[in-house]
Amino acid sequence: MYLSGKKLIALATVVLAAALIPAASLADNSVPANVQADIAKTAADVQTLHDTIVADAAQIQTDVAAVQGAADKKSALATVKADWQKLSSDRKSENDTIKADWAQLRADVKAAHDAKQGAGQIKPLVQAMHTANVALRDDLKQAAQAARQATQALKGTLKGQGKGATSPVAPAPGQ
Repeated sequence: MYLSGKKLIALATVVLAAALIPAASLADNSVPANVQADIAKTAADVQTLHDTIVADAAQIQTDVAAVQGAADKKSALATVKADWQKLSSDRKSENDTIKADWAQLRADVKAAHDAKQGAGQIKPLVQAMHTANVALRDDLKQAAQAARQATQALKGTLKGQGKGATSPVAPAPGQ
């Protein structure tokens, strides 16, 4: 089972706060503000990706359950297919944003390094953010996998009915 959003947010906040406290106490050689902002933006965008995909996966599971009791299965199946398309679109959009965040972070870290700012303090912040991001990524993968399994079970049910109904296609694992 995946972590609840509140538990995951609390975990990410604790990890990021723990990383920021030592950096804040070393104000003489502090991390540049733009690097701190990049880290915060990247972490926030990863959280948004997580929340969006988990919500999309939950909607898929809800709609899959609704298909089984629906009188108009074709319409219900179209809804599930649309849910998968939304999840895929949301994932792509959010991933593009995160890639841009990482590119900006890398550029700002390089500039800080070249200016000899934040020596020894940037890496732990980025590592803490990365650790929190990995936990969020694992959680959203579990949510997507649960939606994929529900969709696969629905496909099996519909095939067992022998009505030849078309079923939605879930993306391959890892997408």
